[in-house]
Amino acid sequence: MTPYESPAAPIAPAPAPEARLFAEQVRLLFRFSLVEYLATLLVIFILGAILWEDLARPALFAWFVGISIVTVVRYALYKTYINTTPPEDELPSWERWFLIGSTLTAILWAVIGTALFPDAARAAQRVSVALLVTLLLTGAVAYYAPHRFAYKLTAFVGLVPLSSSLVFSQDRPQMFLGGLILCLAIVLPMVHTKVYSALVESLTTRREREHLHGELVKESERLQEANDALADEMVERLKAQQAELLAAQKLRMHFERTPLGVIEWDRAFKVTAWNPAAEAIFGYQSADALGRSATFVVASSEAESIEAMWKELAESGEGAKTTLANVTRSGRTIHCEWYNTTLLDPGGRIMGYASLVQDITERLNTERTIHYMAHHDALTGLPNRRLMQDRLSQAIMSARRKQRHVAVLFLDLDRFKVVNDTLGHDTGDFILKDVSQRLLTCVREVDTVSREGGDEFVVILPDLERPENARVVAEKILKELTRPVEIGGHEIHVTTSIGISHYPNDATDVNHLLKHADNAMYQAKDAGRNTVRFFTGDLNFLLSKRLEIEGRLRRAIDNEEFFLRYQPQVELATGRIIGMEALIRWNDPQRGEIFPKDFIFVAEELGIIVQLGEWVFRTACGQLKAWEDEGLPSITVSINISPRQFMSRRLVPTLLSIIRETGADPRRVELEITETMIMRNLEQSVQTLEHLRSVGMQVAVDDFGVGYSSLGQLKRLPATSMKIDRSFIANVPEDASSGSITEAIIAMAKRLKLRVIAEGVETRAQLEFLRANHCEAFQGYLFSRPVTSLEATAMLKAQAAAMAAETTKTAAAE
Repeated sequence: MTPYESPAAPIAPAPAPEARLFAEQVRLLFRFSLVEYLATLLVIFILGAILWEDLARPALFAWFVGISIVTVVRYALYKTYINTTPPEDELPSWERWFLIGSTLTAILWAVIGTALFPDAARAAQRVSVALLVTLLLTGAVAYYAPHRFAYKLTAFVGLVPLSSSLVFSQDRPQMFLGGLILCLAIVLPMVHTKVYSALVESLTTRREREHLHGELVKESERLQEANDALADEMVERLKAQQAELLAAQKLRMHFERTPLGVIEWDRAFKVTAWNPAAEAIFGYQSADALGRSATFVVASSEAESIEAMWKELAESGEGAKTTLANVTRSGRTIHCEWYNTTLLDPGGRIMGYASLVQDITERLNTERTIHYMAHHDALTGLPNRRLMQDRLSQAIMSARRKQRHVAVLFLDLDRFKVVNDTLGHDTGDFILKDVSQRLLTCVREVDTVSREGGDEFVVILPDLERPENARVVAEKILKELTRPVEIGGHEIHVTTSIGISHYPNDATDVNHLLKHADNAMYQAKDAGRNTVRFFTGDLNFLLSKRLEIEGRLRRAIDNEEFFLRYQPQVELATGRIIGMEALIRWNDPQRGEIFPKDFIFVAEELGIIVQLGEWVFRTACGQLKAWEDEGLPSITVSINISPRQFMSRRLVPTLLSIIRETGADPRRVELEITETMIMRNLEQSVQTLEHLRSVGMQVAVDDFGVGYSSLGQLKRLPATSMKIDRSFIANVPEDASSGSITEAIIAMAKRLKLRVIAEGVETRAQLEFLRANHCEAFQGYLFSRPVTSLEATAMLKAQAAAMAAETTKTAAAE
């Protein structure tokens, strides 16, 4: 318990004067108590000397420990009070704690004077103890003076039991001494009362003097203020005249220069004032506008609205805000916010009206654009997931009222990833837009076609009489998509797998309808693609597929079905291979080569991603060592680290162990850590990366630009390279925005002294753009797809041979 948690205070603070007196008493009580603590400690030492032979008695020893602890605690309470100077509302708590301490001390003195008093046979020691306690408690009259009853309580508890022990000792001198102490126990409280009264009177008198002095000072200040006011009055009158002129000038300046249109009307709502901003907004000069009715700048469709607005303003006399469609002198329709108020004469009668007008046409257009972008897909213009879910929710509510059906079609383009990787993202985007337009031709106006993301689409068919009607639309979509997409003289065939769920047969809420349609789509994929499947409650295909993948993944590790491909990283200045990025692949016996996106997420959730990551690191380091042993040119091998692997406490010791095991040069190993992964726990990330850098490993910040780190945070990272995400490179140099971002990333990396590597370079134009902006290196299909270790070795050997031939040629020329 602290001093602020003590029980109810014996003295409740009263009105302000009494509260201040109480505060002063508590302050003096604590300040005077220092003498008591010093005197108590002195008496304790003396008593220890007197009763040294009896200290072996447990009770007496416990008493000495107890009195010492209480004294030290009270001294600590004193120091806390002195150092903190508590506010007045906390003083009752401090007072209570002081009383508790003094009471405990008095009780302890009573204990040594009764239960622990030396035997009657040891008269000298008894008298010494009695005199020391009596002298100590007699001196307390002075330092307990600020409190009304603290000393009375202390004297009664400490002296009366002591005198009683002496009176009943049967020894005449001790009995006499006990009587004297009893007399002191009676007289000393009376003396304390006199001292207390004198102290209170002194404090009250001092406070009254301070109060009187303060009043005199205030009165003097008031008189001085009155004199100053009289002296300033004449000056203020002159200033008022100048202020009126200045105010009129300022009002005129505001009227002429404010960006808001300022229009004043008479009681018949005809223009009496028209500022330059109003001229700019509506195109009418002041001379053309003065005297005209209010409707000349309002669109015909708003005529009734403005008449109602003026009528309400005239009747209520209060200001109002409204938005109206207006017409400029050139006939252009704009939207303006009108802030209208009445103009009153000194008698409170309406003498006219005033309007502040702001053109918000551009703002409204921007808001509409933002709203559209927030609810539509940027590539296809279709509703996005957010808008789709809202429409699906409305369709469900409508179907519930009408007792109708709603169908959800979940579409996923078959093998679109292969097309996208083979022909490039531009072709993929063209296909997605073409598919979007075809889907719109297959549905009604009340239906919704939305893009879920990537190559997935969702179609909502509301207000269906029967669930089977959805199959007609699905078959129509399949037929429409059988027509090839023509791009640059080539025909590309695109098919889709469709899963269908129904309200209310399959689910009654948005999330479950979408989930079931997604599951049904996977059934269609498994059935051979380019087909339709309805959701069935007795089969959760997604779960079964996931379980199948999990089982196959676990077997794949045991059967060593994983292998690495290597994508060259090329130096722009020389065209030489300076590094290889290690990319994992799964050679599945059933499906062939599987890309990481199809199994990494499952490996992460299963917890085997760490084991898989260690295999990749060990295999890549082994390959690096093999290239070194063959005497091939020194290159860097880049290895991706997964989030779970990076956050593992075993990461550093495991990687260092593998380095030692394989014998690879750590200076030729580069760890690729995504920007988002680093920012999850910046402090831990910096610590881990600094440890790895200390042994020579390099660190590359991968997918830079898609995360949320700041320049200040990146400066802290012990990185050596920065990789620009392929999403920016894909649109340069055609897209100015992507180009500006890429230029900024390169410039920032150079300021941080980081090597820059661009990912996903597929065209010569992209390469030249990077070269012009001084990017150091690149990787992508323009140079090479990811290749096997044998192909990578052949590339490095060819490069070594070319370098040797160039060296020989140069030497011969010299």
